[in-house]
Amino acid sequence: MSELPLIAVTDSATCPRPLPKQIERLAKLTELRPQAVILRAKSLDKAAYRTLALQAQQSCKVTGIPLILHSDWQLAHDLGISKLHLPLALLRQISEYERAYFTWLSTSVHSVDEAQEAQALGATVLIAGHIYTTQCKAGLAPRGLGFLQAVCNAVSLPVYAIGGIGFDAAQHAELKANGARGACVMSAYMRL
Repeated sequence: MSELPLIAVTDSATCPRPLPKQIERLAKLTELRPQAVILRAKSLDKAAYRTLALQAQQSCKVTGIPLILHSDWQLAHDLGISKLHLPLALLRQISEYERAYFTWLSTSVHSVDEAQEAQALGATVLIAGHIYTTQCKAGLAPRGLGFLQAVCNAVSLPVYAIGGIGFDAAQHAELKANGARGACVMSAYMRL
């Protein structure tokens, strides 16, 4: 079992089954059960994402895994979901009043400056990456453990690592040693 909390990030392109079914599969895991699921579906329009969010919300409710919506804060509010992940560009646009609704408000950061800005904007969790080489970012060099450590040292928020992370205990220990409070796993969770 990983000592590092793991969050599953959905990716319909690499998942062999519908995402709500995959969430149900993840809930049945014992050792690798995720702390939460970020419902990422960049290829869907707003209506299709809403349908998926409703299905995933039901799956998560049944399984007891918290659901974190991606990008659409109005939908999260409409569905009574208090956990949200926003790209930094969207975090800059959401008002302080709207941010206050969310008990979990994560954003992706790619530099120490972005991490500090996100903290000032009211993020509650940072997702820093990409740390290791990953097929999702083919051709882009990873930012590495030094970057992760610099981000963790620059802010007081919990930082979750992302990018090229699987279920390797040694990798998790390395992330933790460099300040990560958790990790986001996409491909490995989608292929289970």
